[in-house]
Amino acid sequence: MNKKNFLNFICLLFLTVMTRSFLLYLIEPADYSIYFNQTLKNKAKANEDKIDMIILGTSRPHRTFDPVIIEEMSDLNSVYNASSGLQPIEASYYMAKEIIQRYHPKYIILDITAGTLYSQNATLEKVIVLDRLHGINKLEYLINCFEPEEYLNAISLCYRFRNNFTADKIRDIVEEKKILKNNGYTERWAGEDLYTKNGFIYSYQTGKIDNTLIENYNYGNPLPKKMEYLNKIVKLCGDNGIQLFLVTSPWSMMFMYTSKNYQDFTDFMSEYASAHNLSYFNLNYLRGRETWLGDDLMFDAGHVNGAGAELVSEKYAQILKSLIRKEEIPDLLYEDISEVKKSADRILGIGAEISIVNLTATVHISSTQTENIDPLYRVQLSTDDVNFTPLTDWTSETDFRFPMEGYKGTAHFLIEAMSPTGEPGADITYHIPI
Repeated sequence: MNKKNFLNFICLLFLTVMTRSFLLYLIEPADYSIYFNQTLKNKAKANEDKIDMIILGTSRPHRTFDPVIIEEMSDLNSVYNASSGLQPIEASYYMAKEIIQRYHPKYIILDITAGTLYSQNATLEKVIVLDRLHGINKLEYLINCFEPEEYLNAISLCYRFRNNFTADKIRDIVEEKKILKNNGYTERWAGEDLYTKNGFIYSYQTGKIDNTLIENYNYGNPLPKKMEYLNKIVKLCGDNGIQLFLVTSPWSMMFMYTSKNYQDFTDFMSEYASAHNLSYFNLNYLRGRETWLGDDLMFDAGHVNGAGAELVSEKYAQILKSLIRKEEIPDLLYEDISEVKKSADRILGIGAEISIVNLTATVHISSTQTENIDPLYRVQLSTDDVNFTPLTDWTSETDFRFPMEGYKGTAHFLIEAMSPTGEPGADITYHIPI
């Protein structure tokens, strides 16, 4: 290659890189690697380029563990929440590996949810962490954890975010990036969720607890690849002198009833932790949770909201402080799921299957409640989602059919449940196009 061709190649390469950077500035959302990497860097810099503790896992710990509370109650200087939505345990391993190499934490919290060891993950859930990684860790994660058909989506950000090539989306993305830069990447809002500079999501939303049956996992037989990476995380921490804490963050009481054989999961994790000389705490078993962690402190059936997170973080921080100081662990948890269930005495969740065919609505109601309650149900209908008209009286029936002649647009069905004694139960609204 002569000198002229070489210079042409360099100019073309430079132009390609600059064009890609410009396009990504326009179409890559700020909530991917940009905000995470900047806030993590800022957090470490404030503590002499070190992180004392990181938190890894799915959206559950992302919305549950407030690093500020853990810092204050555990005598730590720098705690960062590196969780992400449906974060695969393989991703947690590479995230831990990179943060250990760069910021040398003393402690790692790994949240294991019911699905962590038993569910496969989609491409989107995996690429969130891929975008956060750098160098060899990024390459190893891509090669070891992605299928060939996922490579294009994983490698090419321009391809992945191609649907953002619209004037409105580009304007919103650029505006948000300007705001983040101007406020020093301290926080960002997404609807009613506040993303904090410590990696934690504080939600101001209180969701309805529907009646959702989660997948009934065979808790005694986790997926081999998931166990392989759990073992890798344990070894990684051991090799680097890091104390690893295993935990399960809480979900709604309704899920404690609808998840069959859930005690098997807790027993499996407790036995695993004991065999590897680790601690494990399932925070779904927190004592008195029915009195202080009600549905009004849930973001949805699977996550606490910000106010609930504050309370759970305080409880777990007490445990962490004792573990770090090697003191007696406070007795904050029930022994098993039967004790948890005994603490509840109410309707825990309600749901319905609704279809409209040939101008006839078919409604089937289901609910979860404690054994001593035989709930009563009522169906109401609205065309404006404000003014509702009862279609039924309170009844123990669960199946209904209603004529829908004369209705247009969207039908809003309010499904309610209460106990026979008239105590408040649960309700949920469905919006069904006619």
